[in-house]
Amino acid sequence: MKKYFLFDDEPITGSQYLIRVIVGSLLSAIIVGLWILSSTGYKRSGALGWSNELRIFCSIAIPIHGLGNLVAREVDSFGANVDLIFLGLSIFHLILLFKNGNKSLVK
Repeated sequence: MKKYFLFDDEPITGSQYLIRVIVGSLLSAIIVGLWILSSTGYKRSGALGWSNELRIFCSIAIPIHGLGNLVAREVDSFGANVDLIFLGLSIFHLILLFKNGNKSLVK
């Protein structure tokens, strides 16, 4: 269980990413889900061979995307600028989900 919370170089596949995002989104009501989402984004971007700066961006962007999905109705009243931000985060999330990773790293 401890491995879900660590920011290490463990490569994860797209299906593992999807399962962890679902669990992290469900647990976001209790703050621990945000940590799971953050470490999941970091690990998945590492499996794709992205730079350390982009991995840190993923660890920040994926929890924001998860929270945005949970409070979508409340965020809708903020206007088009927030919609564009969440559209960009959704595209980023889909890249992490569907892009093939480094097959030598992913087991």
